[in-house]
Amino acid sequence: MTTKVNVASKNLAEIKDKCVAIAFFEDNLKLNKDITDFDKTISNAINDSIKNKDFKAEGNEVKAFYVNTKGVKYVALLGLGKEKEFTLNKLMDSVSILSKKIRSMDIKSFSIYFDSFKNKNFDFDTYLEKITQAVALSLYQFTKYKTKDLEKIKKIDKVTIIADKNNHDKASKIVSESLVYAEAVIKTRDLVNTPPNIAIPEYVSAYAKETARKNGLKFTVLDEKQLEKLGMECYMAVARASVNKPRMFILEYKGAGNEKPIVLIGKGVTYDTGGVNTKPANYMANMKDDKAGACSVIHVLEACARLKLRVNVIGIGAMAENSISGSAYKPDDVLKSYSGITVEVIHSDAEGRMVLADALAYSLKYKPKAVIDIATLTGAAIIALGYNASPIMGNDQKLIDKMKKASDKSLEKVWQFPLWEEYEELIKSDIADIKHLSSDIDAGAIVGGIFLKQFVKDVPWVHIDIGGAVWAKQDKGYRIKGATGFGVRLLLDFLRER
Repeated sequence: MTTKVNVASKNLAEIKDKCVAIAFFEDNLKLNKDITDFDKTISNAINDSIKNKDFKAEGNEVKAFYVNTKGVKYVALLGLGKEKEFTLNKLMDSVSILSKKIRSMDIKSFSIYFDSFKNKNFDFDTYLEKITQAVALSLYQFTKYKTKDLEKIKKIDKVTIIADKNNHDKASKIVSESLVYAEAVIKTRDLVNTPPNIAIPEYVSAYAKETARKNGLKFTVLDEKQLEKLGMECYMAVARASVNKPRMFILEYKGAGNEKPIVLIGKGVTYDTGGVNTKPANYMANMKDDKAGACSVIHVLEACARLKLRVNVIGIGAMAENSISGSAYKPDDVLKSYSGITVEVIHSDAEGRMVLADALAYSLKYKPKAVIDIATLTGAAIIALGYNASPIMGNDQKLIDKMKKASDKSLEKVWQFPLWEEYEELIKSDIADIKHLSSDIDAGAIVGGIFLKQFVKDVPWVHIDIGGAVWAKQDKGYRIKGATGFGVRLLLDFLRER
């Protein structure tokens, strides 16, 4: 992370920084004693802005002005709207807008007066966590492959959160842990944004290995020969057309003694042409994001180690490239999965579920208490829920409910889809045990889940389809154009609660 976030305990009038940010609710435009004392040092500029209605504190309103005192050069006032209508989502969005506005002014550092954000509906810990994450995530920029005009790229080096002196140690701990979350998201964004000519399966596997080395995780990798020897015909069928050979990596974090592990499985298709059923050109753009599930798993495991969570977690990344050649798998093929189930191929662009089928079945060797897969599985997820939420489904309602609870905490939205028994008719095959896709387009996201369900037996399992939430088409709040890193905070909050 290029932007450092720390905590300081000072009165407003004691702050020495380039800019100080103070928030107000629209229905409570009163200055407390600390703000009043500070305002006196800047010729009552804040009070005058409110009195003259230059600043009304409407939602996401930012008014910045030059004051040039010995301690502070700029003041930024942030509007939070009506207090009774305020939410944590609005908090993160408003802090993100503030942070980007200050960056646009080419200000390298600023301080946030935390007390001005206080809302009786939310506790100190949650508020501070969301402010910290919003700052870090909203200031993200992917510039690794730019070589020109780098000096013109504006960035903020440091943000200081001014907290009450009595809460300094507690605040520092919360900020530190919140930054672990943010860094995990940012690293996931970086890896997903890395172009497919570089981030091939071997590259991502090597990245995972280095992450394991730095964080004391156990690392194992299976290459194409080992995958083939294990009988993973579904996985290998997807991978065999590419010159970039598949890799399945396994990361293991042990923080809870001999407890059964939770297994996280990430789809890692480093690029998806669609195979023989080639995608139209406009659907092939940004298909580097098809590896996002596996990228998320790497950084969730890293964050578990950094946070020292008391849970055992195994992360599996099923890496492959779905390419086109004379050896590509094709519709009408019948393949035998690692589990022994035979699968009829309907469409080569439904490759993610083929890779995951073998990875899910393989994960059962670890005797997990739960299995969770995260995958850019379907475009149907976008049709159903758009780009800001993900369908989830599974075979264990208690596990799904825990994921919903983690969704509420992390603010990463999920919505449960059903896996009704009658939908299993849609994957019945005339010549194999099952087919991997319905012949119709109905219930696409659910059919994907129904197929995956066949490979987990009776182990509690949840499937997260991030087909829409994986990518942002434009900047909005802390979602920056490009890879979003969706799912990282969701999974971390889920594991932390466990």
